Amino acid sequence: MAFTLLKPTGIDLSQTFAFTGTVTGDNSGELVHITSQAFPSANNFTIDNVFSSSYVNYFMMINMLNTTTDDTVDFVFVKSGTPDTSANYFITTSGREQSGNVDDSGSSANFGRIFRNVDADSEAGASGTFHIYSPFAGYQRKHISGTTVTQRSTANNLTAIHTVSTYHNGTTQQFTGIKFQTNTGHNFRTGSVSGGYSSVSIYGVKNS
Repeated sequence: MAFTLLKPTGIDLSQTFAFTGTVTGDNSGELVHITSQAFPSANNFTIDNVFSSSYVNYFMMINMLNTTTDDTVDFVFVKSGTPDTSANYFITTSGREQSGNVDDSGSSANFGRIFRNVDADSEAGASGTFHIYSPFAGYQRKHISGTTVTQRSTANNLTAIHTVSTYHNGTTQQFTGIKFQTNTGHNFRTGSVSGGYSSVSIYGVKNS
């Protein structure tokens, strides 16, 4: 039995179809890379000119941060190069160690908190992802919320901690950066962005 392929009538198959309309979409929540930097061999590290009117909220990822001696890692906001060390921060952390012990704390301070009790073993380190809310935008209160994984005090003590910090002093502050600092003054180990350790990346979160 023979079949005959019929050509549809009224259609010129030699023509190339072209779309002439407009494609629209919602890009809200998209991350835009701003900077990636390695921690230096020092007990503090400032990244400025990363928060601006371009974005309201930001996403930060810290990868395998390591210190030379066991220490806690804190932060303060920076405004045009000047760290804000006023007593307008409040910290609360909650988590659980590998051993099953609960790790909780809360306090007011002149700094916020990133990691608690990071072990200094060269193959230990601490990693985390953080949301930074309205650091530059015209709202008085600032928040940082993070989920972290830390080798706490010893390399074998894996600890998951949720850390939350807030800043509020009753006036609107337009912070432009962030300063990381160890709590008791020990140095960070020198990091490498390409090597994947002791580094930080910051992204803007698109509103639309």
